[in-house]
Amino acid sequence: MDFRIFSTQLLENKRRMEVALLNITDELAMLEEAKTSVATGCCNSAPTTGGGGNRYEERLVKLIDLCDELRARKKNIELNLACIKRAFTALNDYEQDLLNSFYVYGGKGVAERVMSRYHKERSTVYRDKDKALAIFTQALYGVSA
Repeated sequence: MDFRIFSTQLLENKRRMEVALLNITDELAMLEEAKTSVATGCCNSAPTTGGGGNRYEERLVKLIDLCDELRARKKNIELNLACIKRAFTALNDYEQDLLNSFYVYGGKGVAERVMSRYHKERSTVYRDKDKALAIFTQALYGVSA
């Protein structure tokens, strides 16, 4: 199994995970607020006639389920970002910049920008990138690439 694929996918999703973490945090705050706000004029626990149940309770249960799901997703994203951060500690600044440039931010002309920033040849940049990815993968999964 080639764990470098998993490593590159994780790096490529890093920015999206950071944005998702912010959005989920905001969404959780809104849902927590919605749980405490009264959405109905009837506050007693007796079921309403014709509906077979209290709509407020049904809505509250749905909000609680959604909050639990969002908390689980948030925890998963936080764990992934923490793993990336810990694996980056095994790299020096140059190697971190290479992985960020190629996988996290990407775009056209990445190699040229890195070549001009570090005054290195294309083959050297790609060789260093592959070496950095191997170190990152080993730090992340414990296997050499």
